[in-house]
Amino acid sequence: MPNFTNLVAGPADLIAHLTANYRCGHCNSETETRTDPHGFPHLVIHHDDGCPVLEGTLSSLPDTLRAATTP
Repeated sequence: MPNFTNLVAGPADLIAHLTANYRCGHCNSETETRTDPHGFPHLVIHHDDGCPVLEGTLSSLPDTLRAATTP
């Protein structure tokens, strides 16, 4: 079970854009969008076991910013 994770919440169009464009620079992660019980969409990133982002050694911020600014 991962000991570190990131959850991104925000407007539905931003979450859809991030889900489509997020690529971890350190593993072959997969992304999905989930909606919480209050109707808010969230980006969930499933990093590979041993990924330094999953373990909290490295931040996902650079990959998230790259995804957000991808046209």
